[in-house]
Amino acid sequence: MYQGDCQCYLESDEYKAYKEIEEQIGHCTPEQAWAMYYVSIGMVRENIAMAVMEHIARGNKALLVEFPELAPAEREFTNRVKADHASLYSEGGTSPGSRRCP
Repeated sequence: MYQGDCQCYLESDEYKAYKEIEEQIGHCTPEQAWAMYYVSIGMVRENIAMAVMEHIARGNKALLVEFPELAPAEREFTNRVKADHASLYSEGGTSPGSRRCP
């Protein structure tokens, strides 16, 4: 991947949606995060799970209590979360490496 691909991904609607969810998870209670996860489906649910994992990796113990199944299993957790997040979009053909700026 070269710089143009990275810039396109950072400007993509998918990435912006994920970042909005990640920010919202940071501002809500663990119970509210669980409710958001519980009522969501599809890509929204995946983004919520990835955002929760990111916050847990940053040390949010309250989310860890509410989402123990999303606890890190290895030291390189943050890198794995980012790789998993990128692979979600590759299934739909919109991975950072396959996106091109118009």
